[in-house]
Amino acid sequence: MKDIRNIAKQINLATDDLILYGENIAKIKYNNFEQMNRKGKLILVTSINPTKAGEGKTTSAIGIADKLNNLGHQTILALREPSLGPVLGLKGSATGGGECVLLPENEINLHFTGDFHAITSANNLVSAMIDNFLYWDNPLQIDINKIVWQRCLDLNDRALREVEITIKKDLVRKEKFQITAASEIMAILSLSKNLTDLRQRLDQTIVAYNINNKPIYIKDLKITGSLLALLKDAILPNLVQTKYETPAFIHCGPFANISHGTNSIIATELGLKLSDYVVCETGFGSDLGFEKFNDIVNSHQEFTPDCTVLVVTIKALKLNGDLPEEKLDTVDLSSLAKGLTHLEHHINIIRNYHLNFLVCINRFATDLPVEIEFLTDWLEKNKIEYGINNTYHLGIKDQPDLANKIIKLTNQPQHYTPIIDFNHTLVNEKIDIICQKIYATNNIEYRPEALAKIKHYNTSEFKHFPVCMTKNHQTIWGNADRHDNKVIIRDIKLNSGAQYFIVYLSKIITLPGLNKNPNAFGIDVQDNTIINIK
Repeated sequence: MKDIRNIAKQINLATDDLILYGENIAKIKYNNFEQMNRKGKLILVTSINPTKAGEGKTTSAIGIADKLNNLGHQTILALREPSLGPVLGLKGSATGGGECVLLPENEINLHFTGDFHAITSANNLVSAMIDNFLYWDNPLQIDINKIVWQRCLDLNDRALREVEITIKKDLVRKEKFQITAASEIMAILSLSKNLTDLRQRLDQTIVAYNINNKPIYIKDLKITGSLLALLKDAILPNLVQTKYETPAFIHCGPFANISHGTNSIIATELGLKLSDYVVCETGFGSDLGFEKFNDIVNSHQEFTPDCTVLVVTIKALKLNGDLPEEKLDTVDLSSLAKGLTHLEHHINIIRNYHLNFLVCINRFATDLPVEIEFLTDWLEKNKIEYGINNTYHLGIKDQPDLANKIIKLTNQPQHYTPIIDFNHTLVNEKIDIICQKIYATNNIEYRPEALAKIKHYNTSEFKHFPVCMTKNHQTIWGNADRHDNKVIIRDIKLNSGAQYFIVYLSKIITLPGLNKNPNAFGIDVQDNTIINIK
């Protein structure tokens, strides 16, 4: 592992541009580069609906960035920070695998530079101040039943999903916790362009309503300055490296099924100024992270992907072709054929935006030649560009075919077209357009509670905000049944600081619980080295 200052030199960062966290991690003083123009091209990595193990978007993004650098193209990787909940729970490490890994793995997966701690502290200061106003005779006239802000923590702990807190002897209220990655502070930080923008977003964040149903903002709590003090360093992007010494910006970590699911705007913007190519991953399938990147992130900072990489695996195609998860290692061309309909759906999602793309076949050791050939024959027959990715096993020794095709696509013209005109569209119309163009369904049911809120928001000052669809990531429509194309709009919530509406399709749990055998069972320290983070 190189000294991080030497990694920084590769992208023309001086030591004065860094805040060092030891020899292997640094934060970047992004404001040193605010006046610099972009020079790079953006490569966006997404996938089809995944298996439980995931389809290797992170490893593919790392492998593509490594190979581009290996071919002599200055490349920066831009990814989200891991959350302790999944790391210690079921999903595990978020730093890649095989030859495609971020370093130093353990530090990144655990406390890293303390960004999640800062976000958690800022979030919970807001909660503490709300309850402090209630304790001191409630001068803001907060309606105790209309507090929309929730406490958070960066762990899976189902016991805290719904709790009762005692503010004083005669004042008790119900409270909920959510995981830090799902919090509005996380979304605000990752969408802020600088400290000034962060201040304005915090000021305008609604935390409760008073007894006259008027909104109460963070600015009314008089703690915006304290929140900025807590977040001052957390807004700075983190610099680490891959196994093959590719610079990597790892910053912020909003979940894609609950929030918008992409690393910070600041990290991506800085990457485009310092490199020829930025490889950026969006969470889950193109129906979630990719859609939100184009409809939410792009609306804030105008990041149009120059090439979209759609990651597919033989296992995920078979799963989406109705083969049970426990049989995915078996050859089943019938399920694979049915899964191609699912792949076609995701291809059409990308085509809705008129973007250049290719299919990246992320090859597993268990994939048989007959399965790969079946898939490539279909892609060739339908004139769909594709490449095979073996970087998990081979690293930079993989063939350059995939990387060269990506470079070629970034140089081809495209006519990016947003699917929604947010400034001239009602909230329900935005929801309908996403259902029609992304989920390919008109089978939409609005629950009465959601309709009532939407009617109010359609006449509010926030009506131009984009919508962030919150749903199950395993199916297109957010249902347990992969073939049920009915979309149910259950509820809607305003995130005024993040500047979007959260639309609830599924009964999403915003604070996960631990599984029966969590990864935390196996992690240990031997000879002062952390082991078994997998």
